[in-house]
Amino acid sequence: MENKVKNSKNLLGIDASRSNVAQRTGTEYYSYEIIKAIVENDDFKYRLYSRTPIEYLKVTGNIQSKVMSFPRLWSQFRLSCEILRNPPDVLFIPAHTIPLYHGRCVVTTLHDVGFRHFPELYTPLERYYHDFCMRFAVKHATRIIAISEATKKDIIKFYNAKADKIRVIYHGYTKEKYYPLKKGETASQGVEALKPFIFFIGRIEAKKNVKNLIKAYGLLRKDPLIKHKLVLAGRPGYQYEEIKSEVENLEDEIKKDVVELGYVEDDTVSELTRHASVFAFPSRFEGFGMPIIETMASGVPVVASNTSSIPEIASGAALLSDPGDIKNLSHNLFLAIKDIKTRNDLTQKGLRRASEFSWEKSARQTLEVIREAYKQAYSA
Repeated sequence: MENKVKNSKNLLGIDASRSNVAQRTGTEYYSYEIIKAIVENDDFKYRLYSRTPIEYLKVTGNIQSKVMSFPRLWSQFRLSCEILRNPPDVLFIPAHTIPLYHGRCVVTTLHDVGFRHFPELYTPLERYYHDFCMRFAVKHATRIIAISEATKKDIIKFYNAKADKIRVIYHGYTKEKYYPLKKGETASQGVEALKPFIFFIGRIEAKKNVKNLIKAYGLLRKDPLIKHKLVLAGRPGYQYEEIKSEVENLEDEIKKDVVELGYVEDDTVSELTRHASVFAFPSRFEGFGMPIIETMASGVPVVASNTSSIPEIASGAALLSDPGDIKNLSHNLFLAIKDIKTRNDLTQKGLRRASEFSWEKSARQTLEVIREAYKQAYSA
């Protein structure tokens, strides 16, 4: 069996459904990047399962595409039927929803259990769905990938998972898109019109703590030295109406400088990140917090909260505060904008921290876990 593992190309099936959507956010973006990086390796033959044709990868002799349309519960039923009928040697699920029938060997990535920490920030249906998926994954996965030590601890705490079943593998970032401003580089007309600005990206919802960010921004703007806009990129989410109400409570001179962009394409996100004065990320809960690394790689200071995985990922290269401490958040934003020593320190530390992450590294470690799972499943 050992020789088979080392010398032959086994078939790795991958749920690519979340990667293949028009507007990607956190989990979908991870799926997209990790799949692209994995299939660059010649370790396996790959079969990608999706609802619609995948256009971001070329089908080659080593990469197969299996397109399967289905109206609802695609993972649990349509993918289950396919795995039952024509199982791969190993199944990889990048986004926690293991199909009811998943074959002999399955590896999944579990992203976070924020719904257990802050149930009030999720709808009842979201809580039930996430909890079911977590319980099923912990019980049935051969091996589990957690995206941070914080997530690993939560999986063990809330679901009694065995520690030796879980490996922490960090995300990467796209180096071709996230880099410091180059000498002579200018912003596009749309981005130039926003400058100077504080940048936030993520769903505009309660979990991301956008309401307190707006309050902190209102406090910050009382200082005459601060003329920055607050630019929010992302789709509306849970309790969005309360966030809009908070914007309306601002003074007119400040309110006009809160700019909502909605969903923004990747290339524009990276440009906004490079040209921002500071990145604000006061989220109440994150499994990883990919924008933190992307911003650090762009040479821009990060101001974030001190909860969940964020201190682990920032690793001393950001200004952190309690997500409920509006005054401290406002103060940290001021320091990151106006204190030259603080800005330079954060920039240099951030660049060093970001250099430790890459999608190539994530893919290599993920394939190691998949091979370990194969050995475990087929040596029994």
